[in-house]
Amino acid sequence: MRKKGWVVGVLVVLFLAQGIVSRAMFPTWVKNYSAHNVGVAPGLSIDQLLASVAGLREMVAGILWIESDEYFHTGQFDAILPVIRLVTWLDPRQIEVYSTGAWHIGYNFTDEQNRSDRRYIPLALQLLGEGVQNNPNTYELYYDTGWMYYQKIDDEYPLAVDWFKKAIAQPDIAKIPAIKSMLSNAYIKNGQIEEALDYYWDLQQASLKAFEETNDEQFRITHDTQEKNVDNTIIRMASRGYFAKKDGVYDQFPYDTKIPLDLNFSMKLTTVDPKVVQVTGTWGVPAAGARIRLVIRDADYNLEWKPAGSLDFEIDKDKSYMQELLYTQNGRFNQKIDMARNPTMYRFDSDEVMVEFYFNPRSAPAHIQDRIGWSGEGMTDSNYLNTEAREGTRILLAQFKIKREDIMNRGFSLSSPGYKEGGTGDGDVIIQRSLRTK
Repeated sequence: MRKKGWVVGVLVVLFLAQGIVSRAMFPTWVKNYSAHNVGVAPGLSIDQLLASVAGLREMVAGILWIESDEYFHTGQFDAILPVIRLVTWLDPRQIEVYSTGAWHIGYNFTDEQNRSDRRYIPLALQLLGEGVQNNPNTYELYYDTGWMYYQKIDDEYPLAVDWFKKAIAQPDIAKIPAIKSMLSNAYIKNGQIEEALDYYWDLQQASLKAFEETNDEQFRITHDTQEKNVDNTIIRMASRGYFAKKDGVYDQFPYDTKIPLDLNFSMKLTTVDPKVVQVTGTWGVPAAGARIRLVIRDADYNLEWKPAGSLDFEIDKDKSYMQELLYTQNGRFNQKIDMARNPTMYRFDSDEVMVEFYFNPRSAPAHIQDRIGWSGEGMTDSNYLNTEAREGTRILLAQFKIKREDIMNRGFSLSSPGYKEGGTGDGDVIIQRSLRTK
């Protein structure tokens, strides 16, 4: 009986001590450890204080993330999604999980022909947004978001500029100065050529000063790279008539962009098997390297490149959206698109299907832009030139609405006005041609 009373007394003392410690440390815990504080989930109860302070949540999160590596290597991509959600809930400060998780969601869900499932991109943006909210004082997730818009979406260039600006505003980006130039690249894609040149120049001067102060070879290499970027930008501004337009003398010189290149776009789509189409076509750019974006989607479904709004990792599986880049060579393209191998990804449940061909000169390689300009000022097309869909840019946009059964039944064929077989070359031999005006 005496022994039992002693044990009870010890427990009472420990309980009172735990209460005192909890009261004293609770403000620190709320500030640094509470999940509620970082906006991931409702706050933990005070009874979980000691485990949180001891780093148990972070330790468990780390173990889970290491274990998820096995899922990556075995291709069990679906299994990684709940791990990402659990790890970011346990430890919202794990930047690597947000970064790698968004990359995984945005890039790794593919069909049999390695086309990304674009329906997941809003989820990747949502995850990155949550990561930024929980880790606002590092460049990494701002940069990753900018890269998603710049490279993966490759269309919302103003947003790429905004996110790269936020990234370079963070002090820790100084550790890797080379990636700062991505802001200039985004400026160029957004049509802000002078801003791009100014920022290249600022980076060149900053790296020169750092090299003189530290004699660190890294800064010399960065300086040489930025000097090349400055020189190339000035040359392109001059050769494409940018300065001449500002000075009002553009019409006095034979700039390559002055006489519009007629894209003369034509296409033919043939259903060779259910959900398998052969796409052929011609256009007036003879040089290799350009890409035409093809989208085949439910007519009532068009993705908006913005965060999903929630992170339940659920997509609209009843809707279909296929995107492919058509390689052009010798003024033509010819590609087979097989969507039959992925029936759950390409259901096409809607009554109508939209077939869309899209070319934006802002994303074209430099040797193509030398002829058609940064914003398409040197290109035209009698049927599909669009000057309204992208502000300040002349793009190619050809849209065709067909019925669901057309994509599901062999034998359907759709041709654009003026479609012609062949192209400017023969076979698979690349014909070397100059884009310069004759």
